[in-house]
Amino acid sequence: MMRRLTALAALLAALPGASACGDPAPARREPVRVDWTGGAERSAPPDPLAEVPGRPPTESERRAMQRLSRIAERIRGLRFEREVPIRVQDRDVITQFVRDQIDEEELERSRVFYVAVGLLPPDLDIAELIVRVLGEQIVGYYDPERGLLVVREDVTTQLDGASASGLGEAEMVVVHELVHALQDQRLALGERYEEERSIDGDNAFAALVEGDATLAMIGHMMETQGQTLRRLTSNPALLRMLIRDNPSGGVQGAEMDSAPPIVRIPLVSRYLDGMLFCAMLHGEAGWRGVDEAHRRTPVSTEQVLHPERYARDERPDPITLPAWPSLEAAGLAPFEEETLGELEMSIYLALGRADARTERDASAAEGWSGDRLRVYRAATGETAAIWFTAWDDAGEAAEAEQAARAAATTASPPERQRVERRGRAVLLVRGLDPALQAPVVQAFEAFAAGLPPEPPRGG
Repeated sequence: MMRRLTALAALLAALPGASACGDPAPARREPVRVDWTGGAERSAPPDPLAEVPGRPPTESERRAMQRLSRIAERIRGLRFEREVPIRVQDRDVITQFVRDQIDEEELERSRVFYVAVGLLPPDLDIAELIVRVLGEQIVGYYDPERGLLVVREDVTTQLDGASASGLGEAEMVVVHELVHALQDQRLALGERYEEERSIDGDNAFAALVEGDATLAMIGHMMETQGQTLRRLTSNPALLRMLIRDNPSGGVQGAEMDSAPPIVRIPLVSRYLDGMLFCAMLHGEAGWRGVDEAHRRTPVSTEQVLHPERYARDERPDPITLPAWPSLEAAGLAPFEEETLGELEMSIYLALGRADARTERDASAAEGWSGDRLRVYRAATGETAAIWFTAWDDAGEAAEAEQAARAAATTASPPERQRVERRGRAVLLVRGLDPALQAPVVQAFEAFAAGLPPEPPRGG
């Protein structure tokens, strides 16, 4: 199995900004002269990317990349250690790359998991969805495994011959991707990218990576307007107003807009919520604060959505689900187990909202302090989900319970759904035969009784 449950997250990470990182640069260091020809002029060793589809940049494109590399270094406060090979590819080549990355077996596990929780429709062709969405969205990406920057042909055409004062979508995209290359070389992202994480942890990590690059991109935009980034990050209210006026973060398109919320919202969140998270760090300590977050990465989307909790190092309640032999004896085999976190919990808790356009219940999810979800699957293909959740206090748990009861009404038959609350713990059950629920409730009550009344989580 892949290190991530959801191949969805792994593939969506390639959207305008993928991932990568290295140790922070010394305070004073001259930039290394970077050869932006894609490595074609290197005499030794042989170009490791010679068989990568596409072409190296033209001379005018190379000059534009040199200019943008200096901008990325200056804005982000990091220096390139070595050249970043570049390939220019057309849309068809990039789309084929997406298809080649799809692990059908792993993707099917992801589909079954999210269908069991009610977050994906059972008849969705998830592989085709990914190809359509990414084919529409990708205009450039950085590949940390190869240390390679890929830019779509029509984007480089916009850069070709651009003036030093020009600022358009193409330039913003390239600056964003160059920041990922800086992360790779200076902040060890490539190593951290391989670490084992939960779904919640992956969403938090992606928010740091993409939020960092998005904030730098905005810094470049402000610089061209004669403003400083600190002016924006020192005023959180102004930044949140900017987000309110652009709720999609520029991640738009017909395919993206029609994708299920569990696909679309985590993707948009990594850019917008991630940018707000990094902006808070930048406002307090400049880019050094963001660099430190790469060394001490946020462990949950709760920490990203509430940066003050990251600052206090507030961590989720540990939750361990017991084995239920009676379920396995009834033909239900454990299929997958995960932690979804506050972000994806907010999507689930919105399922029962009367307004179908409300796809996140951020208020009900805000008191999240931990969750663990296990999906079971029978030989017939039927699934059942058991979800232990913890909340900051009994009041927050009661609010989550109310939203969870509404969400349970979206599943059938009703007797196979269950929501229980004990103190600050809430149990969610979907699709489980009532005759099999008693040991689950008993284990949940023991779990709830073992939670402190309220954890020391700060003000």
